Amino acid sequence: MRTMALVLTAGIAFGQPALWEQHMKEGDAREQAGLYKEARAAYQLALKDEEKPSDSGFRQAAAWNSLALINRYLGFYSEARQQYRQALAWCEKSRGSSSPEYANSLHNLAVLDYLEGRLDEAAQQFRRALKIRETTLGESHPATAQTLNSLSAVYAGQGRYVEAERLCRRALAIQEKGLGAEHPQVSATLDNLSSIYRRRGQLETALDLSRRAEQIARKAFGDQHPLTCLRANKLAVLYVNLGRLPEADALLRRVLEIQLQGLGEDSPDVAATMANLAIVSFRRELPVEAEALYRRAMLILERSRSNDQKLVTVLSNYAWLLRQTGRRGEAKKLEARARAIAMTHRSDWGHYTVDVSDLLPSH
Repeated sequence: MRTMALVLTAGIAFGQPALWEQHMKEGDAREQAGLYKEARAAYQLALKDEEKPSDSGFRQAAAWNSLALINRYLGFYSEARQQYRQALAWCEKSRGSSSPEYANSLHNLAVLDYLEGRLDEAAQQFRRALKIRETTLGESHPATAQTLNSLSAVYAGQGRYVEAERLCRRALAIQEKGLGAEHPQVSATLDNLSSIYRRRGQLETALDLSRRAEQIARKAFGDQHPLTCLRANKLAVLYVNLGRLPEADALLRRVLEIQLQGLGEDSPDVAATMANLAIVSFRRELPVEAEALYRRAMLILERSRSNDQKLVTVLSNYAWLLRQTGRRGEAKKLEARARAIAMTHRSDWGHYTVDVSDLLPSH
């Protein structure tokens, strides 16, 4: 989402770098349309045009930041991390480490830490970005609200629900007042608030919030956009939690079809939808379909290794399915693989709940 990308002011401040600006605008347009692969190609061209920075590196920072964001959406987390570090280095050189632009890239890197389950690191980075944004932009700026919301998600992942809700509601108040109740950033914050209520077992309240978040995203981006699909996936999780399996099944199948067309079968988001649909299929007494979906989800996550906590969850859930069908030997092998992967992250995952809120538990 463009709210997490670097603000592009270079064309105004440094003349009209025609090719660079053309590629950046093209990338932004493709990103807004949810065409992430095309956006990535455009941002790569922008970087090529700026091999010899002419503005102390600010355009380089903008292009690296935008490319990293797209690779994060596509599930290429390792590449995204390297690119965010490039963006931070160029931002520090061109704008300084206390600038709003630096805070943008710092915020984005923290999002990546969060997605990979590094919640302590994510919290530290978000707090740094928040301090910069409050100082330079003000406590009521939408960018400040964005970081408040993201820090709230980290606290929820750590089980700090009271603090998480306080920050989330503060962010929501800023956004609704400054941006309007139907803005895409409001959708993201409502989605986060819904997750907090779901974790606390307040499912009906969570459902209302999730519906509103999905409706705003659909109105802003359209039915086919990957971000709308993410909201819909969360809504489907709540339908399952409430025992409304036919609604969850229909929604997940529609989301999966859209994601496969737009993202391809290498995205962790696609894997998450497959894993959730597998659980719904098993509960609807379709074990063969459920197993096929688990296998596909497992292969995606094993190929990318971009999200090991989701891989561990999928392996564990698949093992549970095998045990239910009497295949204990196969289940034990999957469980051993899950434990081995989890052990490599013991220092990251040992002290808090890793966020996998878009994945359903198997039982």
